[in-house]
Amino acid sequence: MKVLILCIDRDDDIGSKTGLETPIIGREANLDAAIALGLKDPEDSDTNSIFSAISTYDELKADGEQVEVATVCGSQSIGYKSDLQLSRELDEVIAEVKPDSAILISDGAEDEYVTPIVSSKVNISHVKTVYIKQSESVENIYYMLVKTLQEDKAKKKILLPISLALIVYGFFGLIGLAWDITMRGGEALTGLSGFGVAMISFVLGVYIFGRIHDLDKKLYEYYKGIRNAISTAAVWLPFTIVGILVVLAGAANGWNTIMEMEDDTPMILFLTFFQSVIWWWIGGILFHELGQAIHLYLTQGRVKRSFWAVVTSLLAITFILWGTFDYIQVMIYGEEIMSVLPMVAINIALGLSIAILGGLTHKAVKDDDEEE
Repeated sequence: MKVLILCIDRDDDIGSKTGLETPIIGREANLDAAIALGLKDPEDSDTNSIFSAISTYDELKADGEQVEVATVCGSQSIGYKSDLQLSRELDEVIAEVKPDSAILISDGAEDEYVTPIVSSKVNISHVKTVYIKQSESVENIYYMLVKTLQEDKAKKKILLPISLALIVYGFFGLIGLAWDITMRGGEALTGLSGFGVAMISFVLGVYIFGRIHDLDKKLYEYYKGIRNAISTAAVWLPFTIVGILVVLAGAANGWNTIMEMEDDTPMILFLTFFQSVIWWWIGGILFHELGQAIHLYLTQGRVKRSFWAVVTSLLAITFILWGTFDYIQVMIYGEEIMSVLPMVAINIALGLSIAILGGLTHKAVKDDDEEE
């Protein structure tokens, strides 16, 4: 009876970090893969799983068993894509090795996803979970947590929801206090403790979100780009500055608009604010995109195809939102819907028409470029 010692890397750390092709079949090939992965990332648990698979292979081989060892990988896109890739590679291994049963070697992280895939193709006689031995000191536990949260997958699964929750809580807390101060004046200052909690929540959420997406590095790169634009008199920079000023002016205009309103529901204030600022904000974005297009034309003699797509998409979205906001306001106020229905229909139809026109134009330009 032939036994397959099977090691599974569902998120393809082996392929992404070492560049090796998978599946990996045979003792020597797996040993080389484990060494290569260990050199690239000594803390990856898949390295220990492969070594454990090789160790199990050697033990059974010494007992006179007919065995083979193999490693199959999935994909970095965890989910159905990685499981489909795992299934394909497992089929290759089974076709070549022709095992009667398999011993599954796992680090225990995603057994509930991996085991059904393997058991559907070959009988699993044993599952061995590999744990990395660590000192139980507080310092080492802290170190393990820090290293785990430095992994992109862990950051996005664990920290991203936490950061978004903190940002949303802090943002609405700050908006609520600002509104109280505006409406009640000095009496609202008794809620400064709440302001502190909201501010801490918002700042902490932004900090965690920035660390997840490496915004500090991106901001530094953007700073270098601005510094280079100033030294080379790049055209896009003045356009971008004007765009930012337009966005800020729009926000000030929206705030003044809702301040002039009498007491109203939060939904009406929200809709009124966005109706007041939406064209300002779209104009600011268009200024930025126009500057980028002019800069590219002056430096490279061409205009990006995406410029027209961005312009038409922004205009289409704006008209559709404008019509939707009008409709929602009428529904809230309980007014006669027929009085605004024509304008709502015109705005939405205009937005859809612009979107279709932009898509057709973009496709035509793309086809012309491919023919050239």
